[in-house]
Amino acid sequence: MKCVLGGGEVFAHVARLFGEEALGAVEGYTPVYCFGVFTEVYLLKEPLLGAVELVMRSGRVPYFAGLYAGRLRSSRPAFIPSHILVEKIYRHLGRLVRAVRGSEAGIKAVLYGRDLLAESATSCYEPVELGDVLSVVGPDGRVYAVGLSRISSCEELGRLGRTDTVVKTVFDLGWYLRGGTVPREVKYRL
Repeated sequence: MKCVLGGGEVFAHVARLFGEEALGAVEGYTPVYCFGVFTEVYLLKEPLLGAVELVMRSGRVPYFAGLYAGRLRSSRPAFIPSHILVEKIYRHLGRLVRAVRGSEAGIKAVLYGRDLLAESATSCYEPVELGDVLSVVGPDGRVYAVGLSRISSCEELGRLGRTDTVVKTVFDLGWYLRGGTVPREVKYRL
């Protein structure tokens, strides 16, 4: 594994997904891209940035330092943000975008690694694009999963059958509860 400091690729993805205003949520952070089987992105602020630079100069890899921003991919979507980054952006914006709110029963299903179905989607927040990133937000406003949209607009929700998939879950918080630190299942299903 190799890590590289700096570069604006992750910021371009944040702006594309959540709008230019969302960049305020990551202002003052320096990205670290760690390449291996896939590319993970972390965001660092001083003084952690100095410590990571020191570790890298010694020839070691600073795996998992700072705020975990998400994963870069070679196929669409090119960036899957972490639930931590998405929540930070929502707090900064003061509103939800690219999100579907799930009922309590729907969130329970998502935490067991399932997809969010139409019967559990209580509201939707544009923009929504088929095959692109959508977050699954609980009744409490927290992000419980990040996935891929199976709809092309919020208007489609009313035309779906109860068991039609709205969000194909890629990562959910239940992964940690299901033993995610043990290699029983991959963190991202994509």
